[in-house]
Amino acid sequence: MVDYWSALFPSMTMLVVMMVTTAVGGLIRAFTGFGSGLLLAPVFSFYLAPHDMLAVVVLINMIGTIQMLPAVWREIDWPLIRRMVPPAILGVPIGWMILNVLDPEMVRRLVAAIVVVLSLVLLSGWIYKGARGRLQDTLAGVSSGTLTGIAAIGGPPFILYMMSAPGYSPAAFRTFFTVYFAFTQVVVLGVMFFNRALSVEQLVYTGTMLPFYMLATALGSYLFFRALQGYAHHIKRISLLLLLAVGVVILVL
Repeated sequence: MVDYWSALFPSMTMLVVMMVTTAVGGLIRAFTGFGSGLLLAPVFSFYLAPHDMLAVVVLINMIGTIQMLPAVWREIDWPLIRRMVPPAILGVPIGWMILNVLDPEMVRRLVAAIVVVLSLVLLSGWIYKGARGRLQDTLAGVSSGTLTGIAAIGGPPFILYMMSAPGYSPAAFRTFFTVYFAFTQVVVLGVMFFNRALSVEQLVYTGTMLPFYMLATALGSYLFFRALQGYAHHIKRISLLLLLAVGVVILVL
């Protein structure tokens, strides 16, 4: 058993970095509704093979999604979900096919680059001011689903598209992403199961990280609803600066 554990975590640095990243990712997800995958994926890709990274990030996030769903269930905008989520589900298999032809090093750098670009765009204050309609909803959905299938980082297209949607508060934004991830994470795991890409090792990685994620998510959700809703803008900015720093570090290593 010790040898098996040592093979999965060959260094204490790896174990500590993954645990701390998981906890911070849980906090970010609880505060904003997104961001945990954007943090976990580039860091985990530094230690895990692409398929393992995808499975572990999706499994961790799915538990967090289940944990958060009861608190947002009554606030779900189902017409919006019906417009945006089906195209995202269609994009997941596309992302999976792309993942299987990319070199692992390219996956790591692609993930880091997406995180850096998204962070810079959002920090700059840019918002989408173009047309909105069925075509735009579909394009945002498919691109988000594709990125979810590649590395469980399907947030960026939806983030850029939804940030400027009229009438959406931080709480509504958070609710949408909670439900969106609930659907796409199940689809990703279904695709991986069908392709026999799930393994016991992935479950061990997930089980090791999960307590830290769940505790951080519970703490973050409590703080968000009880004390910090008025500071949502500041929390988002801090989260984006952290994501930017992580993305840059992973790119240059």
